[in-house]
Amino acid sequence: MASHNVELVIIGDELLSGAVRESNVAYLAARLLSIGISVSRVTFSGDDPEQLREVLVEALERTGFVISCGGLGPTSDDSTRAVAADIFNRQLYANKRLLNLLAKRYSRLGRKMDSVAKTQAQVPRGAELFTNPAGAAPGIILKDNNRMLVMLPGVPMEIQAITETALLPYLEENFELSVPHILLLRTVGTIETELAKRVAPVLSRLSDLKVSYLPRRGGVDLRIQAACAAEKSQALKELSRILEDDLYAVGRKELSEVVVELLLSRGETLSVAESCTGGMLASSIVDVAGSSNYFLGGVVSYSNKAKEDFLGLPHILLKRHGAVSPEVAKAMAEGVRERFNSTYGIGITGIAGPGGATRTKPVGLVYIALASQDSVRIKRFVFPGDRSSIRERSVVAALDLLRRNLL
Repeated sequence: MASHNVELVIIGDELLSGAVRESNVAYLAARLLSIGISVSRVTFSGDDPEQLREVLVEALERTGFVISCGGLGPTSDDSTRAVAADIFNRQLYANKRLLNLLAKRYSRLGRKMDSVAKTQAQVPRGAELFTNPAGAAPGIILKDNNRMLVMLPGVPMEIQAITETALLPYLEENFELSVPHILLLRTVGTIETELAKRVAPVLSRLSDLKVSYLPRRGGVDLRIQAACAAEKSQALKELSRILEDDLYAVGRKELSEVVVELLLSRGETLSVAESCTGGMLASSIVDVAGSSNYFLGGVVSYSNKAKEDFLGLPHILLKRHGAVSPEVAKAMAEGVRERFNSTYGIGITGIAGPGGATRTKPVGLVYIALASQDSVRIKRFVFPGDRSSIRERSVVAALDLLRRNLL
């Protein structure tokens, strides 16, 4: 391997046509960087063997280290094995161990292994193999001189399984890697330009830092690469002081996970009443393991009748103020908290669009209320974007409102 840079080659006509969304690059780039290997380029290739051969040869000439994703299946459009064997001047053969593993896999599934399925056991001679804990096609490594090609299947679940159990340990064992000093700071309730202005004084003093701003719905991730551990520690100390409560996590922890940890640490519980988000807030909460210890339940009260029947909102309140109002958000939060007897209740009501707006209530208007035994906090938002974006931003804002109350 010529360097600690790698090129990724992503294979599949379905990706080039837009029929399938690519979802492997971000994962691989992050995991490889965590052990000191940087992705220098990403190239997409169709299934055509001649095109794929050209792409792989050029990538190997540039860096000497290439990881390909896709084209290891049993069908006629899966040509990666044959193309790689040709590039490295190797013959394909039926690997007996792989044939046995395939036979056992098909037997467990109650299916007969035909000749097409057996092609997944065809590998180039001299190749090293990675067992696939999540599928049939193994990972394959071919090496000669200063070239190294790692072939992975294209299914995200299988790529991740092979990467975690085999690829990363293999690379760490066989190459001298220097783990980069990377700091990921996750913020919420701010935008990229505001964040850049706030952190500018620190970045000007610590001029060796490499900084990237990564906007997400509802916040911005600040990714920092430091020259050494001491500089990383200093950056964390100074930036934490500046960002204050807008900083919700150091590392890849999600906002919902942070909220869960805070609730569990305090022994407190939560229930939610949702209108425009349609259950998305409850879903984000129960995505975190152990939710039964703090999440008591939720109500999707999309219609006014549901708000009256399940949350006890007075008909006159809805008629007087309208479903999208601070008064209704407050009543929803109080109603769900009372019915589930939880420490906190959250109420969300808004206009996600594209219809439903009025002169005084635009698309994106959302009211979020947080009720506790002693008080109710209500916040008004006007979120940009389409229906999906507005709903996602509403969930983030609701979680953040609760998080700040728990600090």
